[in-house]
Amino acid sequence: MDATKTHSSQIMQPEHRNRHNFMIFGGFLLKQTFELAFCCCAAFSHSRPTFVSLDPSTFENPVPVGSVLYLTAMVSYTDPSSSSASEDGVDDQISRSDHQTRVQVRVESKVRDVEHGETKPTGQFNYTFLVDKDVRVMPRTYSEFMIWVDARRRAEHVVAALEKNKTGDQVGADASSGGGAGAGVDGGDEVALDGATRVTSPGPEGEALVTTK
Repeated sequence: MDATKTHSSQIMQPEHRNRHNFMIFGGFLLKQTFELAFCCCAAFSHSRPTFVSLDPSTFENPVPVGSVLYLTAMVSYTDPSSSSASEDGVDDQISRSDHQTRVQVRVESKVRDVEHGETKPTGQFNYTFLVDKDVRVMPRTYSEFMIWVDARRRAEHVVAALEKNKTGDQVGADASSGGGAGAGVDGGDEVALDGATRVTSPGPEGEALVTTK
């Protein structure tokens, strides 16, 4: 894991500050962390990553204009992906033969006051990418193992969220396709329900009256 680290440092310029103060805009900081995470993942996998998600993040300390921003990106976990399997029953073995892997990159940011030399953490950002290669990363030290375990938990949450979204989309598609099943209720159609034939007809106020035969 230590061999996958990518570093960057840059001085914060006034063109990236917020309009009403001299603190750097959070969107610019997020952009810098994303670009470094992308470069770290690309250098590790030797391929072009596809962005999947960003875990909930919080900016711990502001970054003033004139300070130095230090970013460190590291591949914290890799997980074989089954997202390449098609919806017509293709199993996980076929998807693994496509060599797709979810790669989680952890970016730690710190800000240093040039005048006082004080360094403060500004946040931690966990990005997930998908690459078209079969790559693996494993911890060697205890500290790396703790980071790897935390990243694995985050990866499980990402997979659960993706599966939930996929299930919700499927349910919505099924509901849309079955929406026309009761289109003939107002016309007095016969519908077979629960083993009995029920005749539906419009009532005096336009409501549907159901009579069981």
